[in-house]
Amino acid sequence: MDIKDLNKSQLLLLALLVSFITSVVTGITVVSLMDQAPKSISTPITKIVKQTVERIVPAESTEALTNEEKKLLEDLKSVQNLSVSVYLKGETENKLLGSGLLLGEDKIILNTVIPEPKENEVYIVNGIMGEHEVVKVSPGDGFTIVQIGKEVKKINEVKEETNNATAQ
Repeated sequence: MDIKDLNKSQLLLLALLVSFITSVVTGITVVSLMDQAPKSISTPITKIVKQTVERIVPAESTEALTNEEKKLLEDLKSVQNLSVSVYLKGETENKLLGSGLLLGEDKIILNTVIPEPKENEVYIVNGIMGEHEVVKVSPGDGFTIVQIGKEVKKINEVKEETNNATAQ
């Protein structure tokens, strides 16, 4: 096949191929020459390349945190372990009632007001200490203090204990 027989799109693709191969060969040649060049030649070239790249791609600027913001971030990280959620236990899924902080071994303060549980309703507190049943609810003005009781066993744990007891 002669080059005269190529149509316009084939000529364009050929030109792109030649251009690509030329750029790859040029890159390989420059890298190998830079490796062989003495430091006195490669150092200024490296500086020029770095300055050019800095102009083309500006460095990302990140704002430093103030001391107050750093302290707040540390406080939030320390409080994270004390955060809990209160749910209304349902047959198929639990309904989130609110979230709050653990105040001691058995008290929690919530950021929402929740009512006393009705008959046959069970409130569950879930946090780092596991799941506990709510014993007492004391609504306040814009908040609620909840007292927790015994730890609630998960359904899988109860089934395993039952299976172990019947196996023995």
